[in-house]
Amino acid sequence: MKLKNIVTLGVTALSLGAGLAATTETASAHSFFYWERPHWVTVRKTTYIAKIYNAYPRYKSYMVKKYKVYPGHHLKVHHAASYDWMVESGVFNSNSYYTYAVERGSGTSWFREGIH
Repeated sequence: MKLKNIVTLGVTALSLGAGLAATTETASAHSFFYWERPHWVTVRKTTYIAKIYNAYPRYKSYMVKKYKVYPGHHLKVHHAASYDWMVESGVFNSNSYYTYAVERGSGTSWFREGIH
């Protein structure tokens, strides 16, 4: 009986470990801390950038305008606590009144690192 419990526990542990290893998510080549500072990227897919009015508390912030950028456009982007990707270049300079954020989620498929 004791041997059966040990074998069952071992099989369960191996199955769980294999399941967790199979569900790992592919991430950017750099860590989150790399993206804390702005880096130049080239847009690969048509993307929208939201101009957001900053209000306090943060949940009262709202979108003022939406800009469309096309493939080949160069942007300086970084991560922030409240938004996945913030833009800091050209007309998209965030300040205390407005924030410019990419509406694409946390993925990296919409850009390529560097100016190409």
